[in-house]
Amino acid sequence: MRQIFRMVVEEGYLDRNPAEILYIPREARRPSRNVMRKEEVKKLHEVLDTRQRLIAQIAGMRPGEILALTWGSLTGTSAEITRRLYRGRLDTTKTQRSEREAAFSDGLLEAIGEWRRKAVCSKPTAWVFPSERLTTPVGKDNLWRRCFLPKLEPVGLEWANFQVMRRTNSSLMKKYNVDPKVGADQRGHGIGVSIDVYTQSDCEEKRAAVNTLEAALA
Repeated sequence: MRQIFRMVVEEGYLDRNPAEILYIPREARRPSRNVMRKEEVKKLHEVLDTRQRLIAQIAGMRPGEILALTWGSLTGTSAEITRRLYRGRLDTTKTQRSEREAAFSDGLLEAIGEWRRKAVCSKPTAWVFPSERLTTPVGKDNLWRRCFLPKLEPVGLEWANFQVMRRTNSSLMKKYNVDPKVGADQRGHGIGVSIDVYTQSDCEEKRAAVNTLEAALA
């Protein structure tokens, strides 16, 4: 609830977060915030088939945004995010901030071009990731259960779901010194949510931080 109200505040609908005074009881179960290490990201890409690997590479976007893409929404080096697939139906983006232009890396552009050449239909209204019927986009849950899990379980990465991929995107961007505002804009959320909810620091970064402070105080 606190995070929901935090996004509402960032969107300008409220002046302050009424949930900040709430607290989680000590005995309550807390959600895990797993992220992948660089080596695990590489392993994930190695074991996935072309379509799934491409979806994983775009994981800075929400899965519903990825699956709602049409070829016409891809504009050169980016994608125009104006809608999402939510519970099997096309819907507006999650927030106003989510409606954005999401950039593609050079390697991703090359992979998208290869995928387009293999597409049964690549006209502007066609889905980038269609279902078997071609008239609808592939469903997220079905895609995960049938195509991701069978590949990830044998290598111990069954926990690396779409949320983990998105969190990993945020965390690795921070680790490699990407401007946090640019990263948040790419993922379509506020910088506060980006840092507090999605970004996790690994032990290597924490050691670097304490060593930096120690050296400064020496």
